[in-house]
Amino acid sequence: MVHFETAPARRRGRVGRIGARLSRLRWYAGRLRAMSAAEVLHRLEEARRKRAWRRRPVGWEDGGERAQAPLPDFPGLRRRLALAADLPAVRESLARTREGRLRFLGRDWPPAAFADPRESAGFWLHDPVTGGRWPGREVSSFLVDVRSTSHQPGPEGTLGDVKYVWEPSRLQVLHPLAAAVAAGEDGALDTGLRLVRAWMDANPPYGGVHWVSGIELAMRLVSVLLLVAAAGPEGFAPDDRARLRAFVGAHAHHLAAFPSLHSSANNHRVAEGLGLLVAGLLMPEAGSGWEAEGRAILEAEALRQILPDGVGAEQSPTYHGFTVEMLALAALLAREAGRPLSGALHERLERGAAFLLALMDETGRVPAIGDDDEGRVLGQPPDREPRYAASVAAAVAGLSGRRDLLPPARDPHLRDAVFAVPEGAGLPPEGLTVFRAGGYTAIRERIAGRRVHAVFDHGPLGYLTLAAHGHADALALWLALDGQPVLIDAGTFLYHSGQGRRTVLRESLAHNTLAVSGASQSVAAAGFSWTSRAQASLLAEAPGPDWSVTGVHDGYLRRFGVRHRRRLSRSPAGLAVADRLDGASPLLPVEIRFLLPPDLALSRQDGVVVVSHASGALCRIRPPSGFGTTLVRGEDAVHSTAFGHLAPAQRIVFFGMLGADEAVTEIAILS
Repeated sequence: MVHFETAPARRRGRVGRIGARLSRLRWYAGRLRAMSAAEVLHRLEEARRKRAWRRRPVGWEDGGERAQAPLPDFPGLRRRLALAADLPAVRESLARTREGRLRFLGRDWPPAAFADPRESAGFWLHDPVTGGRWPGREVSSFLVDVRSTSHQPGPEGTLGDVKYVWEPSRLQVLHPLAAAVAAGEDGALDTGLRLVRAWMDANPPYGGVHWVSGIELAMRLVSVLLLVAAAGPEGFAPDDRARLRAFVGAHAHHLAAFPSLHSSANNHRVAEGLGLLVAGLLMPEAGSGWEAEGRAILEAEALRQILPDGVGAEQSPTYHGFTVEMLALAALLAREAGRPLSGALHERLERGAAFLLALMDETGRVPAIGDDDEGRVLGQPPDREPRYAASVAAAVAGLSGRRDLLPPARDPHLRDAVFAVPEGAGLPPEGLTVFRAGGYTAIRERIAGRRVHAVFDHGPLGYLTLAAHGHADALALWLALDGQPVLIDAGTFLYHSGQGRRTVLRESLAHNTLAVSGASQSVAAAGFSWTSRAQASLLAEAPGPDWSVTGVHDGYLRRFGVRHRRRLSRSPAGLAVADRLDGASPLLPVEIRFLLPPDLALSRQDGVVVVSHASGALCRIRPPSGFGTTLVRGEDAVHSTAFGHLAPAQRIVFFGMLGADEAVTEIAILS
């Protein structure tokens, strides 16, 4: 049967393609605004290098007979991996892999017969959002467009978010398999090798979507390292040793040739350092260059991306956890190789874990501040790890031997075995903890018989000129009572394919802060850049029983001539949030917004909102004098509970006119 495309379908397709091109142009414009002259020169040289690499033949290099020699030994890592083999989540992941029931980021993949590379090739390029196929070996990786994507099937001919197709190719299904191999389980190594062979047959260097991003290459190197450590130096046949060396060499050459520098030197740069370190450990015969370069990157970036007070420079707890996990694994591997990383790096790791503990409520969860793409260094798919930050803090406790860094609660994970995490739980610090360099204050105390945990943001938008993973949440407040989230964050949803929804979730109207005239304090450009950026700072702090902390930002200065100042303080009944606009004349219309989860009940009594749970009333939120109250549900109040997933939420909006006099919102904690 011949299919004739209708005129409306053709028009929709043209509109979709035009929209994709416009989106791509906005992305380039946003990046260009964030670049210095030095970065522009770097990008031009990088483009020249990519053109040269495009002329290379696609395929794996033959390393000759030397490549068949035994691989390095990692005995300590092998012993600890074996201890993880009986964990329930590891057993579930193993069963799913063996049965071909693979699931990543909440999406199911079609079964793949990895024993037959021809049948499994499509698995690695499958798009679970649209059902389409990403470019493979037939297209140079330097020509693959990963930005013109959609969050749902449509006539525009785009694919889904690239995060989905990348996730299986991190090869983290090898991590539980490595535990099984180390424990001596029959067939586990054969299964792991079939997976590696299938991936290599479908994705030779440097063709297709899987050779675009250095962070993906680095995570694959970690996966192969675990398999090599589990099997031991004599565990592979000579041909497989040569194949693994070809894998490592191709990945390391790419990482060394295309570094993430200037405005891109965020967590990607840490990943590249880890990848080069791993490559150097796996192929010491290639010389010390990869290991030395990886070590230099890691030691420098640890001091840049974990601030002196332990806050992650990217202003995202989960990206901070990802960075800490990468650095912790690098520190573990280097120590066991007899060449430990610097004491300064270890000190920043411990401070970074302490910051995660301060952000954590008693259930081991942190607020969803900034971006979260669920990136993990050690994984056990399909586990999405809602308490990932707690597991990472525990890993640092095991690495450093500091039990005081253990979180209050966490989920058992393969990571515990790798880092030899001790049993038990820790107690995060009580009272007021101010992180002056990173710009957060954490409060933990008991009010009206309830355990109160609050986080207040008075720090920068994000890291470097892009601030790629920060959100416009200056002076926002997050609150949990007895481990129940009350004031929450809107989350992330999607990256390149999120488009308009991503902008909404990044800007101020989605966060627990104040907005002037319906405007965002920082204005998003493309998905990872900004056209204007608010600068926030800590103005004052007062410890003690009647504590208070005050922050200010200038996000409305250019447009409205005012600075937003917010003071969070202890009140007799609970918390007080005092807002003012310095320099406002005349008064300006403002909204004070709070986002709450859907499982709480909201009732309004004379403008005061009572927040209740199944167990009873939790708190009472009273608007400033003279302000009105609106409760919002439906499409205008949603939050992302996981990457790619949107869920209903509800929002309290207090609206009125504000100037230089304080408008006080009272949050009374109910017993």
